[in-house]
Amino acid sequence: MGRKSYGINMLPAGTADEQRERGQLHTAYETETAFYSCIRAGDVQGVEKMMWECLKAGVFVGRMSTDALTQTKYFAVCCVAVACRYAIAGGMDETDAYLYSDDCIMRVDKMTDPEEIVGFLTERATDFAARVAESGTAAHYPPAVRRAVNYVNRRLHERITLGETAAYCGLSEGYLSALFRKSVGCSLSRYVVRRKLEAGKAMLLGGYSVGEVAYGLGFSSESHFISRFGEEFGCTPAVWAARERKRGVLPENA
Repeated sequence: MGRKSYGINMLPAGTADEQRERGQLHTAYETETAFYSCIRAGDVQGVEKMMWECLKAGVFVGRMSTDALTQTKYFAVCCVAVACRYAIAGGMDETDAYLYSDDCIMRVDKMTDPEEIVGFLTERATDFAARVAESGTAAHYPPAVRRAVNYVNRRLHERITLGETAAYCGLSEGYLSALFRKSVGCSLSRYVVRRKLEAGKAMLLGGYSVGEVAYGLGFSSESHFISRFGEEFGCTPAVWAARERKRGVLPENA
């Protein structure tokens, strides 16, 4: 299957037909879309989960060089470039995203170990997602509110309570609640639901079922998720997914 580095498999040379005959194919487009959609949604845990699953199963990329180090660098540049654009689509400041992308590529250029490069990519992918999640937390937000938002965005796949968030911020529940509402314009619980629903849309883009999304994001039931999704976006998750599929965004089996 070609040289492998930290879960990255380089496909052997040959035509597309030859690769199909051998059962050696590039990682599916929908898998890549699901991964980058997590970055766009600012879903740090989703990025970490998908990264682990992809590396465990093996990421298969086309042959871009006969040299393993150069191949991995080319792969890294491609990943960073795509992640940058998904991060911008998710709300990260365009200038910040491009500067961060350039810095990532410059760092990769100086590396001499393929495994070091892939390890670096996993770190930067989650950081891209975190920066997207925090992009709406303007600098004028109080430090405690920024800390609360960061806490929420890193735990979208868990049950998040006001008490736990307040304890993390070192504040009382009442004070954090009032400060958060004043700064963000909505309650902490409302913010949590919004962020989970945005992450849910990214998961639907990746082909997860409504039930998988609901329980994966810590909703009490599938019906609860459907209800909150409808309140936020004006339609059910199934209708939204069908609409995106029609536009060619989702794989047909989603």
